[in-house]
Formats: sequence, C-alpha cells, structure tokens
Amino acid sequence: MKPHAIITGASSGLGLESALALAAHGYDLTLVARGENRLLAAAKQIQIANPEIAVTPEVLDISDLDQVQAFANSCARPVDVLMNNAGLMGPDFKLSKQGIETQMATNHLGHFVLTAKLWGKLNEAENARVISLSSVVHRKGNFDAGDIEVLRGANQNQYNRWQRYADSKLACLWFARELHGRITAEGGQIKSVAAHPGWAITGLQENFPHVLDPLAQTAKQGARSQVYAALGSEIQGGDFVGPSLELWGKPKKIAGLKRSQDRTRMQALWAASEAITGVKFLS
Repeated sequence: MKPHAIITGASSGLGLESALALAAHGYDLTLVARGENRLLAAAKQIQIANPEIAVTPEVLDISDLDQVQAFANSCARPVDVLMNNAGLMGPDFKLSKQGIETQMATNHLGHFVLTAKLWGKLNEAENARVISLSSVVHRKGNFDAGDIEVLRGANQNQYNRWQRYADSKLACLWFARELHGRITAEGGQIKSVAAHPGWAITGLQENFPHVLDPLAQTAKQGARSQVYAALGSEIQGGDFVGPSLELWGKPKKIAGLKRSQDRTRMQALWAASEAITGVKFLS
C-alpha cells in the first residue's frame, strides 16, 4: 500500500505545491480545502500528472470544529503525513461557528482537533509525521496562552489582525513543540515537526499586495520547507524548518524565537486548547 498524506489548504499555494511534491514521491493524497471548485481543479491537476496514485478531495472548513471531527472520524486509512497547512492571514474580524476568532480557529485550533482525532490513524502508520505551519512572524507573537478568552479572541474591540496572525503562528509552533514533548514522554514514534515558508507569494497575500512582492519566493519555493519536513530523512521530532536566509533560500533546521521554546507557555496553550475545543489527547 502506498503511503498516505492528508494536506489541509491543499487547493492552492503552499498546500498545492506540497501535494504535487508528495505525489511525485508516490503518496496517495487526501486534499482538504473549503472551496470546492478550486479543490476539485487541484485534485484533477495532480491526478492527471500522477495517474498511479489515489487523489481524494474533501471539502472542509478547518475553522468549523464539528466539520473537522466528522472528517477525521470518516478517515479509514492510516496517515503517514498530516500536513496542517491551511491558514488565514489578516482577515476582517469574524467568528467561527463555535464563536472563535477565525484566524486562531483556522491556523491553530482546527488543526489541534484534526491532529487529535486522527491520532489513531497516525499511530497505524510507520514513522508518521505531523507538520505544523508556522511563519517568520511568530517572532512578533506574544499572548497569554493560558487565557481561554484571549485564545478565543471573540471581542472585536480587541482585534488587531496582524498581531492576531502573529499570535496564531506562534501558537502553531508551540503546539508542534509541545506535541513533540508529549510524544517523547510516552515513548511514541510519531514525529511532530514545524516549518515556515519564509517570504513567499501565495493566496494569503491576494488582498494585501506589496510593492516588493516581486522579490519574494514563489509558492513552490516557499513550500520547500514543509516538504523537507515531511520527507527529509534526517528530520527528527521537534525540529523547526525554515529558509536558510529566513525569508529566502533552501530549507534548513532553525531554532526560532526563544519565546517559542518556553515549555510553560506551550503547556498553557495545550490546556486552553483542550478547554475551548473539548478535545483531549496525549494528556
């Protein structure tokens, strides 16, 4: 049986480029995205180029925790790679179906639930990996990770779209590192790895064009970090992968902000994430 990867946000940008790369390495793919038309077009593109693999598109809004649980419960195959790629960047204020600000719901909490609910399927695979997508702007992230209402972010008067984006991407990195710590503590074999693309032009920038955008990496170049995190033979659990020059370049292992290595804040985020979602695993 071929290895199987689930990629969220797979209809465009980094997710699509990652899907193309894993398809070329013989992975069967489950492609997850909220926009049906673009998702089906992406699945068709990949299938035509890789007729020997199975490509399954699944329409899913990762910010809707009910949809996430239903999708995970329907997954019948072992999962070798779970790439938590879907993301929002700087949208207008909006709440998810569960009353959570959508950037945090999409970037972190939806993937927290997805990973938890797929944990059994990840354990059925040999050498499974969970890839969490952070950002270079995690360096600007700084929030009270243990405060449930701060994590929920439901107060529109306190909403700063760019600070919230940075906080959500720091949350992704904290989650990846705390997940690694908990796997290690129980003697598990799944690898939890974080990655960031540096400066790359993807669908996230559509509403925020910048005069310097021509200097940025392409989506394919930006996806190299998460593809390396998923496929690199020397990758270990707890690694963080990003471009060699931070914004540009070939992927390498990096350290990230010192704050991102604070175990107390990682554990606080985990507890708050459990409280908001009602989902627990690896306690």
